[in-house]
Amino acid sequence: MRHRDLIAAMLIFSAAVAAFTWIAAIGETDSALTLIDTWLGNWPHLHPMPLITAAMIVISFLGAPSTLTAVTAVICVELARNRSYARVVTLVTLVLGGNLLNYGLKHLIHRGRPTFEDPLLTLSSYSFPSGHAMAATVFYGFVIAWGLTMTRRQHNVAITAGILMIGLVCLSRVYLGVHYVSDVLGGVLEAIAWSTLALTALRLARAHPPNAGSRRKAG
Repeated sequence: MRHRDLIAAMLIFSAAVAAFTWIAAIGETDSALTLIDTWLGNWPHLHPMPLITAAMIVISFLGAPSTLTAVTAVICVELARNRSYARVVTLVTLVLGGNLLNYGLKHLIHRGRPTFEDPLLTLSSYSFPSGHAMAATVFYGFVIAWGLTMTRRQHNVAITAGILMIGLVCLSRVYLGVHYVSDVLGGVLEAIAWSTLALTALRLARAHPPNAGSRRKAG
């Protein structure tokens, strides 16, 4: 891994962590972000649209950590059959590691979910950061990166589909009233930080395997 790439990765990681920490710190205060959370969260309940609600429930399901974990398992089986073990390790690390990190952060921050008199959905778990936003960004971000190894047309499709799914999943969680806007922003930033850290660590490990030094000494 080139020194320039490592510096760029650390800058991205640091910026994502800083933004995440800022959102987490001001999320419970009387700030402009809180006003945006409240206004955008209330809008769907003031303008209910049954067809859009049904579509958002489906989209939310497609971005659920449990759904994407199951899809990851299927993809990993196929990758293993094709002896693409490096991608198996990468995908498992990103998805399962991201899920564990999100679980820990939710219980560390323990922010409550939005409340409404007539909610579209209700959940009892903690709200920040959004697990759906995190999982969708990690998984569909991997899809985008995978597209880099394909033809230009396939890459363009992967980028478009990946960005669209991440955006729709984040929108669905706010629309359904189970997350604030700051929750999904936190989930996306968490995913960016985790993906950057994990991918950088994997690249460094592959470039400098633990037994490489011992082999050189033996030679």
